[in-house]
Amino acid sequence: MKVKEANIREMAELILCGQLCFLNIKTGDFEYHPAEMDFFLDEENPWQEVTDKVENNWDDYIRIEPMNSNQSYAVMESFADQLEADGFSKKLLVALNRPKPFRNFNHLIHESDFRQEWFDFRQERNVEWVREQISDRVDE
Repeated sequence: MKVKEANIREMAELILCGQLCFLNIKTGDFEYHPAEMDFFLDEENPWQEVTDKVENNWDDYIRIEPMNSNQSYAVMESFADQLEADGFSKKLLVALNRPKPFRNFNHLIHESDFRQEWFDFRQERNVEWVREQISDRVDE
């Protein structure tokens, strides 16, 4: 079974948005739902069908994990290292070595001309991350 490139890219984007993704290793399709669902305590959970489907067929799915904070930090550092704008690269690296590196990095990025370049870079690294997680379990 081969996983479609579009599915890999969509899962990469969804986990960046705080979703949990579950790849069906038999079909190459995937399911997803928000990582946090505590806000449905007193009402019907609109994701219940998805969670039941995955739980009832757990052997058919693998969970696609988001990067942990160390991995995310390494992606930010890698982005800063590859920038050709030497002055801004140094600012990002300084921000990453101060307290609250994620907040500092994001503040600089969002106020810069490199915002879209960062989003594209991060998305591609996340696609690679999803591929790594599924590579030993399915044919890409």
